[in-house]
Amino acid sequence: MEANGLGPQGFPELKNDTFLRAAWGEETDYTPVWCMRQAGRYLPEFRETRAAQDFFSTCRSPEACCELTLQPLRRFPLDAAIIFSDILVVPQALGMEVTMALQLFESHAGHLGPQLFNKFALPYIRDVAKQVKARLREAGLAPVPMIIFAKDGHFALEELAQAGYEVVGLDWTVAPKKARECVGKTVTLQGNLDPCALYASEEEIGQLVKQMLDDFGPHRYIANLGHGLYPDMDPEHVGAFVDAVHKHSRLLRQN
Repeated sequence: MEANGLGPQGFPELKNDTFLRAAWGEETDYTPVWCMRQAGRYLPEFRETRAAQDFFSTCRSPEACCELTLQPLRRFPLDAAIIFSDILVVPQALGMEVTMALQLFESHAGHLGPQLFNKFALPYIRDVAKQVKARLREAGLAPVPMIIFAKDGHFALEELAQAGYEVVGLDWTVAPKKARECVGKTVTLQGNLDPCALYASEEEIGQLVKQMLDDFGPHRYIANLGHGLYPDMDPEHVGAFVDAVHKHSRLLRQN
């Protein structure tokens, strides 16, 4: 129910759905971009806010979580936010009812190899997608795009593309064109700039981003790093990455 300019459940109206549309494979004016670990220790304001209280006290404070979530968005025109919380803290414990644009991490895919991955990881990756979608239907809720990111799992891209997720995240060791050949045109790809590229000059970051966007193309793509931001990243270089994605993706669409 919407009233007085507010969205469902009284939340403000959604003004930027570019990330969601890209995840569903719809046309967008530019390539959306976010960074794993974007609300992290590389921001001085994050460190200052976190120093005010212990970790779990922060997790239990809706005000603190909201502040930490919004800090990167105040600096950069990112297309997605990461809610600050802990893997063991459910949103209801914060007194909120939220809907979650869901990413599943399989951080040890590369340690398993194809046979062990297919036996011990892939069945559960498929089951998570199946169960989440079923529970959403049972609750009468709208479907949400789901992302699977299996680090160093380049050997399983074809299987991951058929595992029930709308988006497959890539680390920086995967060539975009080869990834697209493996997954086909029915899923969105996300990735995959080497995080260490952000140690380069802002000019070089722009060149690397342009090459990445050219390789992925303008459709069914969400820009991101191939892994998370590091604590000593220069925020100005993060901003250069985000701005370069928006700038070059718009030019790519015009051409």
